[in-house]
Amino acid sequence: MKSAKHTAALIASVIACTPLMLNSSAFFVPSTVFAESAGAAAALPDWIPNDFDSAVEFRNTYGATRIDNGLVCAVFCLKQDPVPEGEPQGMRRYELHCTDKSAKLLRHTSFGSEISSYYFEVAVFAPQQAGDFDIAFIDTWAKDIDPDLQYGHAIARYSFSADDDMHINETDIFSWLPDSISEYSEFLQKYGEVSVQENYVVFCTTTVYMFGDKWEPDSNNQHKNLEYLLSSDCTMQAPDMYDDGSADIIYVYQAVKDGYEKLSWVRTSDYRPDQQEPTPYVLTADCVILDDAQTVLMQNDARVTLLDYDTGEPIAVKESDGFALYEIVNTPDAMPIIAELDSNPCIVRNVSYPLDAGVGLKKPDGYSTPMIEGTHLTAEDYLTIKKYDNGAADAVFRLKRNVAGDVNDDGEFNLADLVLLHKWLLAVPDTKLVEWKAADFSNDGKLSAVDLTLMKRALLGKQTEYVKPDIDEEYGYPLEVAVDELKLFLGPDPSYPVAAAIPRGENIYERGYMQDNNFWIFTEYNGQSGWIRLYEEDNRTRTVYDLVMPAKPVIYLYPEQETDVHIELELTESELHTTYPKYNNGWDVVAYPDGTLLNKADGTRHRYLFWDAVNCRTRFDFSTGFCIAGGDTEQFLKEKLTYMGLTEDERNEFLVYWLPLMEHNAYNLISFQGDAYTNSAKLTVTPAPGSECRIFMAYVPLENPVEFEPQQLQAFERKGFTVVEWGGVEINANH
Repeated sequence: MKSAKHTAALIASVIACTPLMLNSSAFFVPSTVFAESAGAAAALPDWIPNDFDSAVEFRNTYGATRIDNGLVCAVFCLKQDPVPEGEPQGMRRYELHCTDKSAKLLRHTSFGSEISSYYFEVAVFAPQQAGDFDIAFIDTWAKDIDPDLQYGHAIARYSFSADDDMHINETDIFSWLPDSISEYSEFLQKYGEVSVQENYVVFCTTTVYMFGDKWEPDSNNQHKNLEYLLSSDCTMQAPDMYDDGSADIIYVYQAVKDGYEKLSWVRTSDYRPDQQEPTPYVLTADCVILDDAQTVLMQNDARVTLLDYDTGEPIAVKESDGFALYEIVNTPDAMPIIAELDSNPCIVRNVSYPLDAGVGLKKPDGYSTPMIEGTHLTAEDYLTIKKYDNGAADAVFRLKRNVAGDVNDDGEFNLADLVLLHKWLLAVPDTKLVEWKAADFSNDGKLSAVDLTLMKRALLGKQTEYVKPDIDEEYGYPLEVAVDELKLFLGPDPSYPVAAAIPRGENIYERGYMQDNNFWIFTEYNGQSGWIRLYEEDNRTRTVYDLVMPAKPVIYLYPEQETDVHIELELTESELHTTYPKYNNGWDVVAYPDGTLLNKADGTRHRYLFWDAVNCRTRFDFSTGFCIAGGDTEQFLKEKLTYMGLTEDERNEFLVYWLPLMEHNAYNLISFQGDAYTNSAKLTVTPAPGSECRIFMAYVPLENPVEFEPQQLQAFERKGFTVVEWGGVEINANH
């Protein structure tokens, strides 16, 4: 958001048509295109105006600017008037300018109409690098020149920012303030005639001249804490620019100083068909300005803040947490919602229910209300409400973070909690668990002796040291969490304490594992090391998705004579995904000596058999390999693949697939797999081949080179009926 001083440059004629002085008293219809190249102009998308009517439609829909397709299109409306005597002759008064030369002008077009004295300037810009830039419509005759525009004075100016991916955002007030009839209607329906946006107060007015309407600010407005900033004319523009006697205009004020301010705009009318509507008609913003003029609360607005009881810091919340204000009523199951909250702090506009002690809070996960009864705490320790003279309010809730095992909710997990749970399980009278969920260590929604045992282990251990894996995986494969709040244990067993809960959708990486244990892996999350279980209790349902997929293994068959061949593939650590031709309990083909394959199922001919897989759980072997610069990858692969037995055609097909994925990396760590691959993807060919070559490459893209023990490769000799396979996998290891 620009400062008030900078944004004020937008005040003059943002939407209204601007007079243009010409060298002749006669009107003209401009239709000139100024573009860097005809090709650039021709390639622009359809939404960019290409005639007078589409420029009118653009202004009515989007206002002065629109961002799409990595482009910014600006459309300005001008009136053709003769040049007054004494003004410069033979010189265009208004021009379009971009403050950053890196934003490339793709098209600059003028569109006019024989039935209108107005015409449109249409310009399209494309940023060429990350950074900020402004598009300004400037008056070249003005004496007060804007320094960064080199010449002229901006009568309309819009600010933008492009990131490294050339995504563009508008950064000035018009990123949210309407400047077209379409935007005005949507804004009015959503926020009403008077609203607060950020630290701006916005009045939406509609004037019907045939009724004798006239809008004026109330003469009693003080302007001590709110200052008038700008107006935005959103009036619909017709192709012939015919004035239908109505106007839709927004007036904007900006907060400049803390305090109270009441502003009004008044509409007087000579005649109104609706006699029920009061005359004069008054729009009022009764405001309190806070936080060094950064927050504005109108009458009945409320700001809700959630603080950590112990630290006093705001609690981090997400919109998806679903917390809300609700009315406390006598019916236990009833919780009438007053307002949904989506941030912290959250400003709720026009609250219909008075904020007082009768208001409750649906709390974020992991937090609860501090104990009040039986302690030194009072209700004010949990909730304080400050009310302002204009009827707005500040509500601050102080919540305590839940502690695992803290069933008595005293803020600590200790022996008292263990004794309390034990008594509750024994049904000792008058035993009450304040926070029973804190004892649900088995996470099954109920409490049992199992939870008591786990609580004992957690209490006696209270350890932060994790069990180290038997085998470290420096280049472990990536995983995506598939369940809500996946527990990270300090050891490969649910009896160990829980170190963290990993949200669904988070990416993690395998960092190690235990020999002969396929149910747990060692990983890291938010700086905490620990263990996750790969399966639910049924030992079948995955808790994480594997993000590694073997890519394009292909199988060639070279018999000595035409031969009927049956091929079966058994995957022990992944699931078959795509095959071509279709794999139906195997492939049945007629193979020819030149490598051509005839698929018996549909009669199609093929060069090779293709397959890939998903949910790969294979632990690829990186004990030896090669670290190769990206630019050297082609020569390296040619040399090694030739040595391992691929023909020129097979090698070329390998390179065509893999080289584009590898040569642009800084470095590639490459290891050709042996048993790790063949044991997890077992291939059975009938009749049995005389020789079989299966090459499977696993590689890790690296930013920096690493020292690595070179891999010893085996040469391949073709004998009799020969089967050749090649494939690979990329491991995006975050290390």
